[in-house]
Amino acid sequence: MKRTVSLFGVCCLLVAWSLSAVAQGNHRAALRWGITAGINGFDAGILELSRGRGLHSFNFAGRVELSFTDAPSRMYLDAELGLSDLAWKFDEPSGEPRRITSRNYYLHLPLHIGYHGDIERVCAIFADFGPYFAYGLFGESVYRAPAEHTRIQWSSFDETDRFDWGLGVRLGVEVLDHFRLGAAYDYGVRVITCYYSKMHNGNLTLFVGYTF
Repeated sequence: MKRTVSLFGVCCLLVAWSLSAVAQGNHRAALRWGITAGINGFDAGILELSRGRGLHSFNFAGRVELSFTDAPSRMYLDAELGLSDLAWKFDEPSGEPRRITSRNYYLHLPLHIGYHGDIERVCAIFADFGPYFAYGLFGESVYRAPAEHTRIQWSSFDETDRFDWGLGVRLGVEVLDHFRLGAAYDYGVRVITCYYSKMHNGNLTLFVGYTF
């Protein structure tokens, strides 16, 4: 566990150092900072939507964008570091209603490469993709059986791995070179638990952002 945390921290520092070094070494490169926030629609990799599906939750992050050139249409690198809340529910297939809900909070780091395409001076589209890394900070799961007057609560990470990684894609529009609106999807390559069924993190996000 300590090795995983240390490796995650080293990766964050190396990415930040690399972006700054490239920007300083190329006078045409542009380094921009921003913030982003959105609504998550976690699906837990379960296709039986009548039994298990995501609950709406949130995310917010700081982001850094390194453009390879200062041209209106350009390639760029993008990194975000923030907090993402992934929540889901699972209804047990039985006569009496029994439900398990889980809400997990992750430190989330996507590292993407993308293209920013200028349409008009006031509007542009962008698309990027790449890996993400996440580490579970804290979470809570609750089992409820109203007919039995039962409620059991425990830490989600007693049965779910904290470390996760996968691939993500993002698509959106940027207005006035500052305001961003779009959608993103992350698919977890790593199996995070086999407790109820084999589960991967899978998260659809609608987001807004501002770049300084």
